[in-house]
Amino acid sequence: MRARLAHWRQLLRTTAIRLALRYAVLQTLLLAAALALTLGLAHRYVAGQIETSLDNEAAALAALPMPALMRRLEASAEAGGPRYYLLTDAQGRYLAGGLLAWPKGLRVDGRMQRVAGRVREAGEPGESEELPLQARAVRHASGARLVVAQSAEAAEALRDDVLAAAIGVLALTGTFSLLLGFTLGRQWLARIAAINRTAGAIAAGDLTQRLAASGRGDEFDLLASHLNDMLARIEAAVAGMRDVSDNVAHDLRRPLARLKTRIEVLLEAPRTNDEYRAALAQTLADADELMRTFEALLTIARLEAGGEIVAPRRIDLAEVARPVADLYAAEAEDGGRPFTVELAAGLEVMGEPRLVAQALANLLDNAMKYAGAAAPIAVRLSREGRQARLAVIDGGPGLSDADKQRLIQRFARGEAARSQPGSGLGLALVAAVARAHGGALQLRDAPAGGLEAAIVLPLA
Repeated sequence: MRARLAHWRQLLRTTAIRLALRYAVLQTLLLAAALALTLGLAHRYVAGQIETSLDNEAAALAALPMPALMRRLEASAEAGGPRYYLLTDAQGRYLAGGLLAWPKGLRVDGRMQRVAGRVREAGEPGESEELPLQARAVRHASGARLVVAQSAEAAEALRDDVLAAAIGVLALTGTFSLLLGFTLGRQWLARIAAINRTAGAIAAGDLTQRLAASGRGDEFDLLASHLNDMLARIEAAVAGMRDVSDNVAHDLRRPLARLKTRIEVLLEAPRTNDEYRAALAQTLADADELMRTFEALLTIARLEAGGEIVAPRRIDLAEVARPVADLYAAEAEDGGRPFTVELAAGLEVMGEPRLVAQALANLLDNAMKYAGAAAPIAVRLSREGRQARLAVIDGGPGLSDADKQRLIQRFARGEAARSQPGSGLGLALVAAVARAHGGALQLRDAPAGGLEAAIVLPLA
């Protein structure tokens, strides 16, 4: 019982019920005003019609000769009906008609007046009743006084019927609004309760929970879709953080262990200056490797958080890529490696030139290290529709489809890279740079064999 009462109290506090109550009150007030105006206009219309009819009939009767007028009034009194007449002489003596006496307070001025009059009941001689009348009194050409009156009961009955109908409409409208509000409130409360249950499960640590959609495509389904997308990204981010933590702990253990072992060996016994200098140089190299790893991780994190490119500007990709390509071309020439550069002019994008240059350098560094000493390397900038494609193409062994997907993850390394220095963050950094510029990193097989790693960016 308490649970049911609590449920109803919660239902009454919902926005739907409050809106329904406000809507019901407002609609009732508006309908009441509209019906009151309608009643007033109808009353005025009926009164005007009665007044016009009585005026016309009084004028027509006053124009009749006295004998004809008396016969007409007696016939009307015998037939009965809503109209009542009275004809008296100048001294007020009864001559003819269904009105038995002159209504009290009725003036002979030709204006419509509301009076009470005693009338003869048709078909029942000697019987009479007093009725509320709308009457007009005029003088006949002979000096007699003529009253033309109509019972007000019909107009009052019409007014009462319209008023009853208006009250019924107001009651039905208010009741329907409240029922609709309660129905909507129950539906909304049920869906909000489902959202709260899912949110509670997520708050307890179950990031796999998702909000169920009803399939109606309403605002709750739209909210559920956006929240599910957000939850999916949060789950992926948490999983990525967990993977990064595991990979950092694994990949940094080796250089830190080397540092610790080297220092312990140096402290075991006195060493010569050359030995100390050699040990310090190796320590410096390990420290540089650690710094590069942390710097790459910080850059990726800032790019994914959107804080690395604060003020993007229009840049020419050929001008950004040429210095980097020339630097690696000189290194390839020293080693006797074929190296070609093809840069299309006029391809501009919005972004940060330092990051684009760093991403290209990472791709070239990977190609120089893993493609093979004699494998040719090409840097090619071209246009594809509304996108610019900055590609590094090597003639090395290439990658499997599984490695193309795996190696863009943080700390992922191929089999050929196990014997090479590095942290496995190069392609992950390139992918983060491409995403931050609204593009993507694409890895695919080169037409002549080898690997084509391309940064695809939208043109400015």
